[in-house]
Amino acid sequence: NRTEKSIASMKKAAENSEWNFQNKVYLLEAELSSVSKHIDNDEALEKYNKAIEAAKRSKFIHEEGLACELAGFHCNRVGDKTNALNFLSRAKECYNEWGSRMKVKFIDNEIQQINNTAS
Repeated sequence: NRTEKSIASMKKAAENSEWNFQNKVYLLEAELSSVSKHIDNDEALEKYNKAIEAAKRSKFIHEEGLACELAGFHCNRVGDKTNALNFLSRAKECYNEWGSRMKVKFIDNEIQQINNTAS
């Protein structure tokens, strides 16, 4: 399958430059776990957290924000509003530090929607 081939290619790239690619591998694996027919929530969260930490170690603040954002969306999809809000708040901090006002505004809107549906 094409997705698995893409992940395999990214893993090969990570062998040569872990600091640049490993967070991307984890994020692709997390997304695959998140959208599969039989969602494995524990595996997805583990991979999202690994992606976040790897991006942080590599000082890729925008990719750390993306991993937090996607983890937040995953948690919201599976009904875990508390973790969704926590991940999205962290994404907002990353995007703010990165200087992307547009992403901060987008995340604020997502947080507001979750808060409105949780009430």
